[in-house]
Amino acid sequence: MSEKKAADKATDTAVKTKKQAAEKVETVIYIGPNKLMAGLKSYTVYRGRPAELIESVAGKYKNIARLFVPVDGLNDAMAAVKKKGTPVNLAYNEMMGANE
Repeated sequence: MSEKKAADKATDTAVKTKKQAAEKVETVIYIGPNKLMAGLKSYTVYRGRPAELIESVAGKYKNIARLFVPVDGLNDAMAAVKKKGTPVNLAYNEMMGANE
């Protein structure tokens, strides 16, 4: 009977570990303007930071990474976009002024 309890406990521990690993993947949202030719659409949610996408457009939009914010911080980030002089506001304005 104790072997069965040990096996159940090991299974429970493995399941908890997998859930914790899945929870560590940060969900981010792109809050910049639409740049569809570059593959950027406003309010697109990504599971994990889309490093390949950021790298592919970083040459044209150097502060693009600032516009990928955690979903939990969306309200604060949207307030920062509207507040003049914040890093997120500057990145957003850079995106708006960039030539296609």
